[in-house]
Amino acid sequence: MWSSERHPLSIRLRLLLFLFAGLGIVMLGLFLLLDRGLDRQIYGRLDEGLKARAHAITVLLESRPTQEALAELQAMSPEYAGGGHTDFLQLWDASGHTLLTSGSNRDAKLTPPDAVPANAPYYYDLVLPDGHHGRAIAVRVTLQGRSGDAILAVAEEREQVDALERQVHVALVSGVMLTSLMAVVLAFLAVRGGLRPLLAFGGAARDGAESADLQADTLPRELRPLAHALNDAFGGLRRALQRERRFARDVAHELRTPLAEIRTAVELARRDAQASPALEGALDSTERMSRCIDGLLSLSRYESGMQEAQLEPVDLSASVQRSLQLAAGSAQRRRVRMHLDAPPECWTQTDPALLERVIDNLLLNAADYTPEGSEVLVRLRCAGTHVDVRIGNPAPDLEPGDLQRFGERFWRKSPAREASRHGGLGLALAQSLAEVLGLRLDFRLDGGWLWAELGGLNRLDVPD
Repeated sequence: MWSSERHPLSIRLRLLLFLFAGLGIVMLGLFLLLDRGLDRQIYGRLDEGLKARAHAITVLLESRPTQEALAELQAMSPEYAGGGHTDFLQLWDASGHTLLTSGSNRDAKLTPPDAVPANAPYYYDLVLPDGHHGRAIAVRVTLQGRSGDAILAVAEEREQVDALERQVHVALVSGVMLTSLMAVVLAFLAVRGGLRPLLAFGGAARDGAESADLQADTLPRELRPLAHALNDAFGGLRRALQRERRFARDVAHELRTPLAEIRTAVELARRDAQASPALEGALDSTERMSRCIDGLLSLSRYESGMQEAQLEPVDLSASVQRSLQLAAGSAQRRRVRMHLDAPPECWTQTDPALLERVIDNLLLNAADYTPEGSEVLVRLRCAGTHVDVRIGNPAPDLEPGDLQRFGERFWRKSPAREASRHGGLGLALAQSLAEVLGLRLDFRLDGGWLWAELGGLNRLDVPD
């Protein structure tokens, strides 16, 4: 099983595991086949030699008397006469008594076979009289002047053959290990080289989603259809995004001028004391529309990359205090108390204008949406190497599922909030600006309070 639902393996790891397992099985099978074949050849030659000797001795024993045959055998084959420990011979009658031994086996210590077939030789391993390991063949022999078959055993030392077999094993194991290592290296290089176009294709696809199309002609033939399909999808996506951004920007620009004219007319009309109360609501609506238009323009600029962050040292404590002063008007109208817990100074490196706008939107959102007569807490922590900003307010109507929709444009919890002075873009703009600054903006509910947590700022030590 190559993968699990939670932690799927990569294609490269799957291929490597498959190749390594397959090569291991193939190499093991090859080693076993070669080892068995070479063992059969080596010991087959030994058995063939023993069989030829046993046949010659059998013919000699069956054609003349036993002692005469032994004397002739020793004259023809000095290795059986004694003085060595390579070849051994022993002859037993039907009752198991020794009839004949070679000079190399004077004490008649050859191990007799368990059973010898009538018409076939019997091979077995044994310990020779000199203590060495040997190989023997046993055959039935019909002797002149004796009833019943005798058993002839011809043995030969096998330690040289065993040493040869061990050398062959070492050579086989070394060859298989070296071949396996080379195969693993080649498999790794082949997989890496084979997947390089796919990895490059993934990187090009990621970049192509934001910029130019994929160069399908430079890709392998198997990836070209996918590249063409992605080009079509990316092109449609880019065109849709461009249309959306252009529409929001154009609408915002077109509405700014008539709104400015309406606001000017309303402010002039407010000079009439009788009309002033009636025009107060119109002025508030105009201000809310202006905020909405400004938010749309800002979102369009930052999301399209037309405006980037300009980093410089910033005293975050002073910046937060200025934002509190801006939100004080909205807080006073709703009898909301705002408390700041911050050190006298807290320096960081960021874009002051963008960061102030993030904090402004968070504070205005808290001041407008917290219940009337409640409070808003602002906590600034500047310890160690990190700086964190937390803004909290009571939010009895919010549920954990609502946090997923924070940052959506024009989203409100309930229709009752339609009367808010916000245009529904404050949190969306704060999220976008935080991304431009490389910061994290998270929301969480804790004990009926909503906390907006801004993290990712680094503390900057400024000399006195």
